[in-house]
Amino acid sequence: MILGQFSERSFPFVATDWTRASPGFEAGTRSWLRRCHQSLAGHLPPSRAGALLTEDLVDSAGRPRDVFGHFEIKPERLASLRGNWDGLAHTAQATGTDSAPGLPTPPWPGYEDIWIPVGEGVEISGRLGLALGTDGSGEPKDCIVILPGLLGDNNVLRTRDLCDALRACGFHAVALEFRGHGRTLIRHPELYYGFGVLETLDTLAVSRWLEAQPYVHRTGLIGFCWGANHALIAGWYDDCRRDHPSINPTLAAVLPTVPEYRHFSAGVMAFSPVLRFEELIAALETPWSKFKHPVLSGLQQNIRTRMEYRKAGDTSGSLRRCIEFEFAHASLRYADGFRDAVHFLRLLPYRDLPDHEKLANARMPLLIVFAANDPLSKAQDVADLMATTSHPNTAAVVLPGGGHIGFAPYAKQYYYSLIMNFFDPSCGPR
Repeated sequence: MILGQFSERSFPFVATDWTRASPGFEAGTRSWLRRCHQSLAGHLPPSRAGALLTEDLVDSAGRPRDVFGHFEIKPERLASLRGNWDGLAHTAQATGTDSAPGLPTPPWPGYEDIWIPVGEGVEISGRLGLALGTDGSGEPKDCIVILPGLLGDNNVLRTRDLCDALRACGFHAVALEFRGHGRTLIRHPELYYGFGVLETLDTLAVSRWLEAQPYVHRTGLIGFCWGANHALIAGWYDDCRRDHPSINPTLAAVLPTVPEYRHFSAGVMAFSPVLRFEELIAALETPWSKFKHPVLSGLQQNIRTRMEYRKAGDTSGSLRRCIEFEFAHASLRYADGFRDAVHFLRLLPYRDLPDHEKLANARMPLLIVFAANDPLSKAQDVADLMATTSHPNTAAVVLPGGGHIGFAPYAKQYYYSLIMNFFDPSCGPR
């Protein structure tokens, strides 16, 4: 069976029946999530085990719960079609077939391709759609920025559909493409992808640039897969000191200065982040067959395609070699730069290497959405992360299904409604 990309041109949206003015309402993301999920849970497919919200992911002593035990899932079966057909099907439908590097995204009716300056004479590509029924000359509206997945561009229909839904609900939307991707790659082939360090600063610069436009009030941020990691790191770095233990002094000395600013105050949503990214790097050192692990096999093929396009002379499918190659050509290259970059990006401890609890002080509402049957990353990692912080503005939900970023084909009404309510200025968290 061949699964095409999921594309839903109508967007079922359920508004919650409460606002911030409701009696007893608390503004934090965790409190908001409890009430919003309660309103929307009936739009999830039937499941033997219910979703786990932030407080459900830890026990009374603050230790992470057994997520797979709750959902009666055997994690070793998640990679196989026989053991996780729904998860893999929803993953494939949401991801689709990636286009070859260097091919621009076809036009989207009603959108404008823009170039956003992010410093150092660098500009990156975005696709802007104004809220339906507006021309940008009226009252400013919130603008939601959408980040692609690993090695992604704007050719995935998931991004276009979400932009359309946001516009239909009164938001402006920008689909962003990082250095080394999409139209940015075509115009600036000399800009290599740093896998998160410079891109974090770029993302924050996009927030500042957009909010300087007369048609934008606040900005929000949505990321998928590795783009979700970007979003989480941006949420951390929004108010980060240069002497933070996650920033090596050598790296701190070459990082551009970020102005004091409250970035993405409308909130940050991270769908299916790869919270233990270094484990994925290690796993991709071994070649995978599409029959044993179709997701890892597909990812390795994307890496080979990119390395071939960049004339790297490496067809191994190793993510480590891909990162090292890109980083060696990026503007922050220096000895041990790869090691320092990974330390900067780490969200959970890896072996004996610390993460320094990056999400303990997020200034904006921050929500992680994950699926118990994700075939690429482990749902247990979400519980491990929530056990590191009790910050009321950092929240998570693990749904029974959805695979890896496949939430629209799994439960489109819940998915779109959760997003629209999260960013709604009248009833979202703050």
